[in-house]
Amino acid sequence: MNTASARTNAPSRSRLGCAFVLAALLVATELAAQLPSRAAIASSNEDDAAVELGSALFFARCARCHGLAGRGTNPATDLIRSTLVRHDQTDRKLATHPDKSLTKSQIADLRVWLRVLLVSVAGKGNKDFLNILTGDPKQGEQFFASHCASCHSTKGDLAGIGEKYDPSVLQSLWLNPRRSKTPRTVTVTPPGVSGTLERIDEFRLTLKDQSGTRREIPLDDDTKVDIHDPLQPHYDLYPRLSDADVHNMTAFLATLK
Repeated sequence: MNTASARTNAPSRSRLGCAFVLAALLVATELAAQLPSRAAIASSNEDDAAVELGSALFFARCARCHGLAGRGTNPATDLIRSTLVRHDQTDRKLATHPDKSLTKSQIADLRVWLRVLLVSVAGKGNKDFLNILTGDPKQGEQFFASHCASCHSTKGDLAGIGEKYDPSVLQSLWLNPRRSKTPRTVTVTPPGVSGTLERIDEFRLTLKDQSGTRREIPLDDDTKVDIHDPLQPHYDLYPRLSDADVHNMTAFLATLK
């Protein structure tokens, strides 16, 4: 092999290194746009020492689940949109955090940093703070009774949901329910096996039976597959939803506190 040719065609270490550095800079730039600026920190009127301690503690102990900017890795861990965080002007909610090793002073410092994050987002006019509660809760309640009450209960699975999530998150959750929370079940005949559906295509199906064993079953013209999807009513409803239905339903869910 011609050494010069090989050097020309293969990506050099320096070129790969530059690409890595560029990618890291892009990520850092995007993250920096989310984190509070010096002006935002100053406008929060929080104690400088508490801000420094709270931010360091947050990055070390909380960012893994809640993200460096507090936006979480999913709606449940998003602190910026959390009604509990935004409305809790004391440290009582943080005091119930599963991490019991946090001291009272650390909790107070964390609360300071959370207030800084919230002030920063509000100062940017972020869309997270736009009021989307433009619907009629009464009409939303009627819609719920007609289309949702057979599967959901305001006294059961939806109790207090309006306090757990901000309206924007509420709307996202009911329009796009979490598949991980509601798996599909399936029965395949033959061989007459039932379980949780993991994957299906035109040739084979993979399920996990009641014992936890994963089974792959070939499909042919004689195979009968019965799939039960608890989320199917949501999908069936989508084509019939109007803008008014969406806003009314969200407004009703926000009242469940």
